[in-house]
Amino acid sequence: MLKSKIMTLLLVLTCLLSIPFQALADTASTAPKPKSVLMLYDSLAIGTPQEGNIEALQRLFAGFSVSVTVMSLEAYHQGDINGFDQAVLVRNKVDEIQKLPADLVRDWNGFQGSLLQVGGGLTDRMRQALHIQDKRLDQDYASIRIDQLQEDLIPVNGISYLTSYEGQAYGSLTSEKLNLKAPYGVRNGMFAYIPYMTKGNLTEWSAAYVLRDWLGVKTASHAYVMMEGIYPFSNLELVNQMADRLYDAGIPFIAGVQPTFGNWDYPAMQRYMEALKHIQARNGSIVVQTPIVDSTSPPAALKLPNEMSSFLNQLGSSGIAPVGIATEMYWSYDKQYTADALSFFDSGIVLPNKKAWYREKTNTSSTFTSAVYTISEKELAAYGSSQAARDPLPINTALVYTFTDDAAALSKLLDAITSTWTTFADYKNEVHTVHTPSNVFSSQSGHLAINGTGVHLNDQVQDVDSAHVYVQEGPQSLTTLFSVQNNILIVLIVATLLLFGIFIIIGHRLYKRKYEQPWRS
Repeated sequence: MLKSKIMTLLLVLTCLLSIPFQALADTASTAPKPKSVLMLYDSLAIGTPQEGNIEALQRLFAGFSVSVTVMSLEAYHQGDINGFDQAVLVRNKVDEIQKLPADLVRDWNGFQGSLLQVGGGLTDRMRQALHIQDKRLDQDYASIRIDQLQEDLIPVNGISYLTSYEGQAYGSLTSEKLNLKAPYGVRNGMFAYIPYMTKGNLTEWSAAYVLRDWLGVKTASHAYVMMEGIYPFSNLELVNQMADRLYDAGIPFIAGVQPTFGNWDYPAMQRYMEALKHIQARNGSIVVQTPIVDSTSPPAALKLPNEMSSFLNQLGSSGIAPVGIATEMYWSYDKQYTADALSFFDSGIVLPNKKAWYREKTNTSSTFTSAVYTISEKELAAYGSSQAARDPLPINTALVYTFTDDAAALSKLLDAITSTWTTFADYKNEVHTVHTPSNVFSSQSGHLAINGTGVHLNDQVQDVDSAHVYVQEGPQSLTTLFSVQNNILIVLIVATLLLFGIFIIIGHRLYKRKYEQPWRS
């Protein structure tokens, strides 16, 4: 009887304990598949004002966690559009709008998914769906207003100003030359049109407002603040002071930390871990930045997965739970980088490309379940928000600052962050998972865990002894013999020097006696 009760109790406990894991499994199995978008373009517009707008669109889509396949019109074949949820056509050839391939026209007109066009030369289907009438102007200066943002006197080329349309308008595009005010972009159900977009000005960010609704994004967006460029050789005392000041101001922040691959027992590395633990305890979210790439040679490339895994495991053994990765956008368009580094993370912060070092480039991007777009505060300030408290952009956005070892410059930077009325969200409140073969790091509702165990937050920075033997001594033999020989040689040398000194003194006296005798006539 007792045995039967014990078995029943164990069965009940097993069922209760399995509920959370089953819920996680159900959540994973029902997680929405990322949307897939085919982006077609007629030209990369190298050497023109539109250069870079393809890359800008790619990063915007990455911030919305959308997988994009990029293809030129010349590479398109009949049926390539099939299987995609949505399609984008970017037309950069403003001087000569080339005729679309017949296969594409046929597929475009029959496509059942959502369609977006960027640039002039509207297709018949888009013009009819949006009931567009427009005026085209080759050279002009335009002013843009959208939400709280504005930019004046943007040079534009080959732009179509909408004079009539049907659907929802986004922002405004004002032309002094034409003396008219047109919408920046329009959307009507599955169809959307952006007449003009370039990289590096407000037209880039304005596209996010159109893309959000066109993609059907319903979740609220958040604004985060991120401090990037924290290295083991940074001034860690200033790092700790920065964390303290942001914590005292009630501002949660993301810390972009640079990974290191080895030398874990060095005092410098131990102090680095202590600083990261302090950041974590001061409401900072640890995000690993991708390693700096300056070569794609196979020997360096093959070590990446093991090195990333070892760094993450070292963080775990130090009680630090990373919650994501910060990466330049081109990493997500490389099969090797995706497999060797990005695959450890389901959350990513997408930085603009500085210089692309591809290893195995692909035209289809990998995606993060949770993604964040990035801008600099300097860029945002240039677009003059009219309100002290800025609303979040329509895409999850991190305002990125670079950590500096200059105490005065850092203080000024922190003044700018703490004086803003913008409400910054806590990155840890979202669901994040990082996994290696040895550890699983997780974050949900502000709680960090390593392998299911909550992380202990301790804001006391431990002192690290600087005494360390950086080069280990090997086994030694005949040490005593050599020591005795050295002592004997030292005695012999000293004795020789003394004798030599005595001989010099004696010789000097003899010299004086010989040449200093009284002169006799």
